Amino acid sequence: MRDVRVVLAESGQMVKALQARHIPVTYLTFPDEGHVFVRPENRLAFSAVAAAFLARHLGGQYQPLGNDFAGSSIRIETGGELVPGLSQ
Repeated sequence: MRDVRVVLAESGQMVKALQARHIPVTYLTFPDEGHVFVRPENRLAFSAVAAAFLARHLGGQYQPLGNDFAGSSIRIETGGELVPGLSQ
């Protein structure tokens, strides 16, 4: 949410455009991060969600989400139901 390259409004436009076309989208935000992840807790949370998302949509295996969000500022804005183990 502190990204100066891809501002929140642009991300929101992309989510709305995908939803308008009935394309499933999972949208996560990290209020204390910029364009790259600095905090290890946020990096772990994002990586865990990305692995589960890719496994579901491309096939393959992933480690179930467990304590991967401990200490992270992750916010599930929409589409949590599209990622196994992620709830809204």
